[in-house]
Amino acid sequence: MTSNEKNFYSQIGQISIGFSNLESQIKELIYILIKSENEFVSSILLEDNSISQNLKLLLKLSKFHEIEEEKIRGLHNSIDKIRINRNLFIHGLWSFKEDEDGLVFICEIRKVTFKKVSSGFVKYLNNFLTFKSEDFEEELLQIKNCSKIAKEIIEDIEEN
Repeated sequence: MTSNEKNFYSQIGQISIGFSNLESQIKELIYILIKSENEFVSSILLEDNSISQNLKLLLKLSKFHEIEEEKIRGLHNSIDKIRINRNLFIHGLWSFKEDEDGLVFICEIRKVTFKKVSSGFVKYLNNFLTFKSEDFEEELLQIKNCSKIAKEIIEDIEEN
């Protein structure tokens, strides 16, 4: 394995772990706002939720309790933007190529899409997106920023 490949896998791993920790912080915020004395009940309520479902629930709970609404709405919007790339980074089919600007990472998305044209539909099977190492670094930075905001919200709520 080349050093570029090791760097790529390291970045994808950091994104995966960072996002997982961020998801855990979102659940912690929900647990605090549910105000259940029983951690098992809270866990049961959230165990099958996607991050999108938990973000929507967090928005509703913050509005209901009138706690940190603006910060939580901003956090929701920021996480929602990075969630799409995170899923792509984790579930995409990856390959690499070298071009004049350095190493390019190619993510293949295997999904059938249909485009309506005048004579019917055109079917597309795969879509290819390209990324540079800097794109992964930017994603990780955004995850860290969201995690920092989530931590601040948790601390603010716990202090009050």
